[in-house]
Amino acid sequence: MELTDYFEDVSDMCRIDMDSILEYDISSFILQAIFESIYEGLIVTDENLLIKKVNITAVKILGIKEEFLYETHLNDILKEDILHTILLTGEKQFSEDCIFDINGSRIRCVTNIIPVRLRGKIIGLVLSLRDTKNLHKMVNNVVGYKASFTFDDILTKNEKMKGIVELAKKAAKTNCNILIEGNSGTGKEVFAQSIHNFSSRKNGPFVAVNCAAIPRELVESELFGYEKGAFTGASKGGYPGKFELAEGGTIFLDEIGELPLDIQSKLLRVLDNLKITRVGGTYEKSVDVRVIAATNRTLTDEIENKNFRGDLYYRLNVMSLQLIPLEERKEDIELLAQYYINKLNSKNPCDPKYIDPSYIEKLKTYKFCGNIRELRNVVERSYYLCEDTMITSKHLHTKTPVNKPADTTPSRKEIIPLEAVEEQCIKDALTYCNGNAIKAAELLKIGKATIYRKIAKFNIDLDSFS
Repeated sequence: MELTDYFEDVSDMCRIDMDSILEYDISSFILQAIFESIYEGLIVTDENLLIKKVNITAVKILGIKEEFLYETHLNDILKEDILHTILLTGEKQFSEDCIFDINGSRIRCVTNIIPVRLRGKIIGLVLSLRDTKNLHKMVNNVVGYKASFTFDDILTKNEKMKGIVELAKKAAKTNCNILIEGNSGTGKEVFAQSIHNFSSRKNGPFVAVNCAAIPRELVESELFGYEKGAFTGASKGGYPGKFELAEGGTIFLDEIGELPLDIQSKLLRVLDNLKITRVGGTYEKSVDVRVIAATNRTLTDEIENKNFRGDLYYRLNVMSLQLIPLEERKEDIELLAQYYINKLNSKNPCDPKYIDPSYIEKLKTYKFCGNIRELRNVVERSYYLCEDTMITSKHLHTKTPVNKPADTTPSRKEIIPLEAVEEQCIKDALTYCNGNAIKAAELLKIGKATIYRKIAKFNIDLDSFS
């Protein structure tokens, strides 16, 4: 071999080594970039659970300086037996509900734990974690915990009602508890959603809870959640309650007067210190929520009858809104009726219908026990019964006017199809039961399967009654 050939071979070897080194550096930078760009927090430990690597997301979730985490034993901040179990068995664990203890603060995360093997031996663990707050935001977006109504949706010509709207706007700008009282169908949830959307919490979730629809034995876990293994049949990973899901937003407790007394005392404690304890839990968790409650009962009477706690009433009743029944705001009947007709016409643009003045005059003679909700159902029924373009008073023959005896003599023009009567009976029952189909079935003395079949048959929207 000539000397020049030797140097060429050495040059080639050096070039290969330099290329390998350069390739290794690039790969290292890429891996580091991937490690830092992952949405979840990442923690890497050795076989002794000593933390060797964390990404910036993990640092933010845990709320601690990165320097503190390095050379810290994982089981000093995560006291979970499952860590040692994984080191022994090598089994992966997904979606574990883990609590990190950082400087006295408890941070709940959904965590995946993956063992790292080298030549068959476990040399460490990789943990990916997601803060439950962000997870709850994702859940809220999926299930639709949002408020859709604003104060612009509250239609009225009544001066007293306008005053209530202005009071509600002032209350919305505060962070105090609000109690909305009013008869069924007066628009309590519309006000609650409007208050939320007018407040500084408008970008947070709006979680509505119908206290009357929750079985007594499930109320506490529904409101405050439960830990894993809290009771037989409990979800493996635990369950966040409605207060946790409302973090950063508003929780609307409808039909608050239906809460059992033992839950009322626990709710009072939550309102006092804004901390909740899950069923089966051993520590309190702070929550940032605004509470709006509503009832169609007279709570002062319920207090006298020992059905409602007086201290809870005064804690909820920091700001009070007393909604007016439709009977006291008859000037709004035409406004609301026209609004509902316009909405129906927008769904049927090819076949619009209009209101005859006689229709409005007859509407004003009725006493709407279900208030605005009942008015909406009556207008909707008239709309579909009308075969012409003009809705007149003759389409209002299924209710008896106030102070006028019912005409018991049937005539051909008053006879309507049996299916229409059946549909209206189901709607009336759903109105009375606030959309609870099971209770409505009990009132109608039909089976649960039957009412759900009829609801599907008549294309009834249950959400419009709740």
